[in-house]
Amino acid sequence: MGTIIYSTKSIQLKEVGYIQSNGPVLDFETLKAAFKKSKIFLLVFNAHGEILKASDNVPVCLKTASSVFHIFPDFSNILKSVNESGFSQDIITLRKPKAEKIKLLTFKSEEYYWTLGEVITEQLLIDEVITQKLETLTMYLEFAPVFFVVLNEKGEIAYVNNWTLEKTGYSLVEVLGKNWFDIFIPEDIKSIVKQVFDDIMNGRVELRKTFENDIIAKDGKTITVLWENKLLIKDGKPFGTISVGVDVTEQKIRNFEEDILLSVLSATSETNYHDAISKLTKTLEEECNIRRAIGRIKTHEETKSLELLDKIEANEAVSYKSLNYERRLDEKIISLEISYQSLPKYATERCLENIATVILNFIDRVYYIQKLEEASFRDPLTKLFNRRYFLMMLQAEIRRIKRYGGDSCIVMIDLDGLKQINDTLGHDKGDLAITTLAQVVLENTRNTDVCVRFGGDEFAILLPNTPLEYARSIIQRIIDKLDALDMKEFRISISAGITKILPSDDAEGISVLKRADELLYKAKKSGKHTICVDIPETQITCDR
Repeated sequence: MGTIIYSTKSIQLKEVGYIQSNGPVLDFETLKAAFKKSKIFLLVFNAHGEILKASDNVPVCLKTASSVFHIFPDFSNILKSVNESGFSQDIITLRKPKAEKIKLLTFKSEEYYWTLGEVITEQLLIDEVITQKLETLTMYLEFAPVFFVVLNEKGEIAYVNNWTLEKTGYSLVEVLGKNWFDIFIPEDIKSIVKQVFDDIMNGRVELRKTFENDIIAKDGKTITVLWENKLLIKDGKPFGTISVGVDVTEQKIRNFEEDILLSVLSATSETNYHDAISKLTKTLEEECNIRRAIGRIKTHEETKSLELLDKIEANEAVSYKSLNYERRLDEKIISLEISYQSLPKYATERCLENIATVILNFIDRVYYIQKLEEASFRDPLTKLFNRRYFLMMLQAEIRRIKRYGGDSCIVMIDLDGLKQINDTLGHDKGDLAITTLAQVVLENTRNTDVCVRFGGDEFAILLPNTPLEYARSIIQRIIDKLDALDMKEFRISISAGITKILPSDDAEGISVLKRADELLYKAKKSGKHTICVDIPETQITCDR
């Protein structure tokens, strides 16, 4: 055998058993010892394929082989390539005793051939598995339903997955290399989100800690994302972040809807509907940003309104959006109007529809309750409220005056000469006188005033937020209207006593009613068709 010299031009044989590479000469035994602890094995064979020398670490299938042609398929093609170019690199497959992939580097001296080989079956399998896993991971990152974002140390986008692009409506070209915060973060929270990024980059926050913030899609819609972040480190220095986020917008919407519906249902289930309205109003205003909510029930006989909330001034109405909901039943139509400027972030049309459904049911229930109350609080002849209702409202007004102060009055009225009308013309004419007076009283008072038939020929009026002088003018207007009536068979006249509700009056209303009764008595005693008013400093004036 000879010596093989590696040069840039050719390989030449000089002496058997040695290899030289532009310097020191290495013999076969030296190379064999060097390869002993490696996976690389060494073969030396002649032109007939006879193996002359082999390192100890050759594969099992080569240990007893005498010729490379018996082991390696189509090895003659390899030798042909070596003879033409001086060397050949190849990967071949052995079938026996088991399938193996072997990588060969074969070169030629003047008389002999040298082959450096390595069994790479296991490595190829590992590479294949790694490649498959990388492909799977890449596909997962691209199409998994999560936001996957890589930012460099400046907050510029180094990578975003396909899901992020689809959800936000951008293309990769539009965002790659651009500043994440300038494109995706709303202006009102930009400084906060930037600070979180800076804290992550500087190790001031736990990396497993999650953060939630909104991002803006290309069409302007807002998406709420829950993020988990990982700091990227290279050569011991942070150079960016990986952030994985989940879209929690729908969950936020569901949570908001559930919470609001629970509050609305809780409010409307109150036994006392006045308390229910108070709680419902608070929920609509504070949690839904609704500024007006008015319900209506229309039947063949009447249209009733139920004002739940109205905080809109007349000159502001144009700046509000309104929605109307309606339910048609056989005997009535129930409707609800709500107005708002802007709804909470997670409020949807579906949420409002569900709220409206609950409120429409509530309006229907309140209507029936009020109808029952009306039957128990109304005088059957005049349809005015009765004494029971008057006392209830009077006591409520006394409590209000004691707490907040203000001017409110009550008026006691007597229909003059009712007994004479009944005795001379009949009770039907007496009923006509009573109903005529009731109609005139209703037409000349406000909706907030409480007009009552106390019984027989006695009537009363509660005038909230009304000074004495204005109360006197109201009663005088009623008298004038009565005087102007064209009643052929009789004339309707009244006597009235007016007094102011005082903070010192008892809660039951006994003292204020007593004063009003005394004033009415003075009016009748002074000649009827008279008004007596309890003016300050205990003075009483009577006008005819």
